[in-house]
Amino acid sequence: MIKTITFGLAIFLMSFMGCNQTSKQNDSLNSADAIYYGGDILTMEGDTANYAEAVGIKQGKIIFVGSKSDAKKFQSDSTKMRDLKGKTMMPGFIDPHLHPILGSVILNTSFASPFDWNFPWGKVKAIRGHKSFINKVVQYDKALKDHLEQLIVWGYMEPFHGRISRTELDSISATRPIVIWQYSAHEMFFNTAALKKFKITEAETKGNSQIDYKLGRFVEAGFFTVALPKLAPYLMGEKVMKEAMKKFSAVVHLGGVTTVGDMALGASGNMETDLKMMGTILNDPATPFRIQYTLDLNALGVINGDGEESLAIVKELEKRKSPHMLIGHSIKLFSDGAFFGQAFQVEPPGYNDGHHGEWIMQPERLHKTMRFWWDAGYTIHIHCNGSGGLTAILDELEILQKENPRKDHRLTIEHFGESSADQVKRIVYLGAVVSANPYYLFSMGDKFSGDKILGKKRGSELVRLGSLLKNKVPFALHTDFTMAPIEPLLLAWVASNRITADGNLLAPEERVPVYNALQGITLNAAFVLRMENVTGSIKVGKNADFVILQENPMKVNSIKLKDIKVLETVYEGRNYPIER
Repeated sequence: MIKTITFGLAIFLMSFMGCNQTSKQNDSLNSADAIYYGGDILTMEGDTANYAEAVGIKQGKIIFVGSKSDAKKFQSDSTKMRDLKGKTMMPGFIDPHLHPILGSVILNTSFASPFDWNFPWGKVKAIRGHKSFINKVVQYDKALKDHLEQLIVWGYMEPFHGRISRTELDSISATRPIVIWQYSAHEMFFNTAALKKFKITEAETKGNSQIDYKLGRFVEAGFFTVALPKLAPYLMGEKVMKEAMKKFSAVVHLGGVTTVGDMALGASGNMETDLKMMGTILNDPATPFRIQYTLDLNALGVINGDGEESLAIVKELEKRKSPHMLIGHSIKLFSDGAFFGQAFQVEPPGYNDGHHGEWIMQPERLHKTMRFWWDAGYTIHIHCNGSGGLTAILDELEILQKENPRKDHRLTIEHFGESSADQVKRIVYLGAVVSANPYYLFSMGDKFSGDKILGKKRGSELVRLGSLLKNKVPFALHTDFTMAPIEPLLLAWVASNRITADGNLLAPEERVPVYNALQGITLNAAFVLRMENVTGSIKVGKNADFVILQENPMKVNSIKLKDIKVLETVYEGRNYPIER
């Protein structure tokens, strides 16, 4: 009898121990690597502000969103408890349209911009007025010891700095190559020494209406096809670019961005070169963001971007994906010219001073290329700054929707500078979406609403986000860096306040509520990149991408939105504090 009891007790104990071990194993399998709590957790799920008390993450993914009490089910001895201590956590910011290669190159130039810039290494103050601009160029010239070393100054804008010419640049130096890079990055001025150094001859520019050799001016296609290829070897050397890409990475992190949309793969003129350059940061485990590429058809290196050769190149590149380098099933086209350079196409009555905009892709070519990629089933993103360029896009989109209807095509109008209320209605009808740059209004609203350019009404209605919201058009906000600083909260501030750099309120009816502005840098930004199932909100199953802020943007006065400090980012579950 005693033997039987002893044997039975042994079986019971073994069974209990086995169950307890299994329970611990299950706890380990279900437990979170970290749980965030103790602050405002703004999920960006839904049409209004929704909060969670706690968020659990495991292996870089979100496994729990809900109450603090329920979060305990995911807590184990190994779980790190992250107390926000009253701070605000929301999805990591997304900049769906910028240019890492071009932006890195510009970071290595000398700045003389009409606006202030904040960088991890310090602030760069605005330069305004012709004399001040020229004096700044002279200052940069004198700071260089070698009189033959090239000087590239970025940030020139005629409305703020007056007209410049090759002759005036020659007066600064007859020996030093001086290049003035217009703010839009679509235009350059060269002095004579620079034309000689970069071997740009008058003969190769004849007949090109977008080049004024005597003035030393290269604009749009004249810049991209003639000037930029000559400068590229000097701007994009391996050693220089490694340092430049590190700067770019630091700027992205400072802004709280965890996902970047590169809208110009091929910016260097060579896809392989671009991918190699980006590898310097994407292969670094310390890089706290991913990049999704959209292929720039102007950079494919083929005669036409609307043929089987282009399609084959794009399909091959799509195979090059990696965990932190994504290549979307999408392509980028261009309609009209640059915004800051006043080269965008404006519907009648046009510019008040009588000048005309430029086309990057003539409408006939644009339409043909749109058709090819539409029929191939790709998401099409189109650079568009003016109402004339927008009409060219919408006219072809209307034809395509009739001939080969696509429901969720997400054709994206990129930039969305000057437009009309009627065009917004056409966007709705045709099912397009918008990725807008609200910094256009902040930086140029005062200048463009003057009598000489667009006039008060059209100039004040730039980037009409209120109209998009009323018509339920999904819109994202982007920087197009360096067209705007990589500061998503600054974009949201402009969208919700519509205050210019000079402190003026323009077209208040086009303001949007703060929550909708925040959607533009989170979930809506993910949507235009077709990444809404991966990131953009705090939801179970998505990547653990967060930004931690000093204050809750939903609980401060909207006028203070741009001043909220970004304290830390979390990228796929890993914490990256911001050092100042």
